[in-house]
Amino acid sequence: LADRVGGEALDGSFKRALAALATTRGLDAAISVAQSSEVSFSLGPGGSIGIGQVLDPVNDLVEQYGTLLMTSTTALGIQQVGLRLGRAVGWWLFVPSLVALAAATVARGAMATSLATWGRRLFALALFARLAIPTAAWIDGIGAERFLEADYREATAGVERTTERLEEMKPDGPEKPWYERLNPVTVIGEQAKQLSDTLGNVAESIVNLVIYFTVSTIMLPLGTLRLLSKPLGIIFGPRACPGS
Repeated sequence: LADRVGGEALDGSFKRALAALATTRGLDAAISVAQSSEVSFSLGPGGSIGIGQVLDPVNDLVEQYGTLLMTSTTALGIQQVGLRLGRAVGWWLFVPSLVALAAATVARGAMATSLATWGRRLFALALFARLAIPTAAWIDGIGAERFLEADYREATAGVERTTERLEEMKPDGPEKPWYERLNPVTVIGEQAKQLSDTLGNVAESIVNLVIYFTVSTIMLPLGTLRLLSKPLGIIFGPRACPGS
């Protein structure tokens, strides 16, 4: 049951991180195209002026977000490997612990105490290796869904809308009378305003996604594993064995 529930939670988080990475690449590509756009004008000798530099701060933020997503995907991959390793070798770790505990029942004196101590420690290690990662993944999934899901969906929708609007933008801007198209100041101002309106709150959406993936894929798993290790240390640690 723990393997199934924890595995499903990890698989869902991994697919979500990959989908977010694909969405981020689409936004980065759309921003790159917008940055390369130029406004041509025919005033005097004529020429062209690039207006995409206004997107540099957002582009830097998107690149940093992509780096975080790679880190989150790696962290989830490590958890999946740990889940498989625990499933493969977890049961074998119980064998020496049970042997040590059984031997402690027939031994006497310091030998019995030592065997009981090591048997408890090995049993705690086996229990942690077998159940900690799937249990942590299940708890993290519940926490992320209850407290972070709404912000995640809203932020993801904001990024997708921004990408679509950037892809639909006309490089030459809206149609203007010929005397306004000859004025580069008018065209550049209109194009810059269109870019600014298109970007909107995408920076806020990206920051919210950064918070979501940092908490759900890095902070929550580490914190949950730490919390799960505490009761095992108290129950099965050396202090649980008199005379150790």
